[in-house]
Amino acid sequence: MLPPPLISVLIVDDEPAVRDLMAQWAAALGLRPRTAANAEEALAALQAQPYDLAVIDMMMPDHDGLWLAHRLRRDHPDTAVVIATAYTELIGENAGALIADLLIKPFQRDRFALALDRGRSWRKQTIEELQWRARLAIELQDRVGHICAELDRASRDRSDDAAALVALARERTPDVAAHGERVARYAASVARELGGLEERTASLLEPAARFHDIGKLAMPEALLTKPSPLAPGEDEIMRKHVEAGAEILASTRRLAPLAPLVLASHEWFGGGGYPLKLSGGVIPRISRIIAIADAYDAMTQDRSYRARLHSTEAVAELLRCSPSQFDPEIVPALLAVISRH
Repeated sequence: MLPPPLISVLIVDDEPAVRDLMAQWAAALGLRPRTAANAEEALAALQAQPYDLAVIDMMMPDHDGLWLAHRLRRDHPDTAVVIATAYTELIGENAGALIADLLIKPFQRDRFALALDRGRSWRKQTIEELQWRARLAIELQDRVGHICAELDRASRDRSDDAAALVALARERTPDVAAHGERVARYAASVARELGGLEERTASLLEPAARFHDIGKLAMPEALLTKPSPLAPGEDEIMRKHVEAGAEILASTRRLAPLAPLVLASHEWFGGGGYPLKLSGGVIPRISRIIAIADAYDAMTQDRSYRARLHSTEAVAELLRCSPSQFDPEIVPALLAVISRH
């Protein structure tokens, strides 16, 4: 059996004596070190081969250590980063998501060894998370394909795509189906309050609202049934339910016109939504109505990880998030609908 490969560590520091000393320490710990004098040299080294760990000096000419840490997080996400600095005030509050450990200069060999151990633990956890997310993404796509095929068979038998999709949703994700029905009612009431929707456009509103979350049919059970808030990587997969729903709808004969409306139903009026980062009037009006109805219903229903908000609290949140998230011309229409009930 071949011995396991040595852990590789890239040491980036503009002081030759310091980086050479750290390289000696790393080699004595049984690691395979390489050194670089600045961020550009480090990136060139990473282009040639991956590294398990990177120990990066904070203060360097041209690009500092945090700049390089951001680049590694983006382009080499499974390389664990340790920042070495004498100026902790320059690190910032959000650096914890970038780095495995912080070495305060001057440090001794034992502290350096501990930082590398923490880096290895961070890397192992990160790789496991990346593999977990990859499995979830594959499962999601497989489930979308199965649902499209099943929906095609069911709709041929019933000659009604909507009825077949509703039946699937009620069978597999009854909470999602019930949420869709409530959002459809809210959206229809808001549209009547607003007025001005063309007849053909208005006919798409209720089914688009009913199926705005239909992509959750394809979500892995591990995410749908998780009794706590999703981790960032899991949340990224969950957001793909919008694209999954649009793909499911586009695969049908009669519901395909709903696909672009559903795809835009989680965009934010001020930008920052997903998946296309649309904003303002570029987002279809129906999608803007659905977004507000969806948010209000979601906030006023219990979740496994939080209790429902009272209607007044949900209204306050809608107002707080207008116009950054919600169309400020549509929010008052929902408030008028709620006030009458």
